[in-house]
Amino acid sequence: MSNNKSVKKEAQNTTPVNELDQLRQIVFGAAEQQLKQQLASARSDIELAIKNQNSSFNARLDKMQEDISQRFSDIEQQLQHADKTHENNEAVIQKDLANLASEHEMFATSTQQDFKTMEQSLDSESQLLTRNFNDQLENLKTHLEAVSKELSSSKTDRKTLAKLLATMATNLEDDEL
Repeated sequence: MSNNKSVKKEAQNTTPVNELDQLRQIVFGAAEQQLKQQLASARSDIELAIKNQNSSFNARLDKMQEDISQRFSDIEQQLQHADKTHENNEAVIQKDLANLASEHEMFATSTQQDFKTMEQSLDSESQLLTRNFNDQLENLKTHLEAVSKELSSSKTDRKTLAKLLATMATNLEDDEL
């Protein structure tokens, strides 16, 4: 009999729970169903929004990566252009430097040659002047000796000789100027 009592208690215990569930179903069934539907709809909307957001984020990320790649490409082209310009400028400077060195060497050689030519010209002019001066000096000595012989052979007086010597001295002074 104890078994019978426990079965009855269990039947009584399960019966009120089932009845309570049935009452809940009757009273709140439609609202529960509506809440479950709203939750499912909200979940679906959230999943769709997350999917759209994820898609939008991926699109923006792809666009940003594309923009970054394009900017890097532009910057690399600018750097290459700057490098090329720098190399061209360096080549022009090297060429100009080589030209200037060549011109300097030619100018130095030309100047050295000009100095040698001027030195030779001055030497020859100096020698010519020295010869002319020596020739004139010899002519004057010869002339002086001739006049001296003439004076000593003609036995003229000393006054005439003094005048003649004064005239010669004047002529020598004029020749020197």
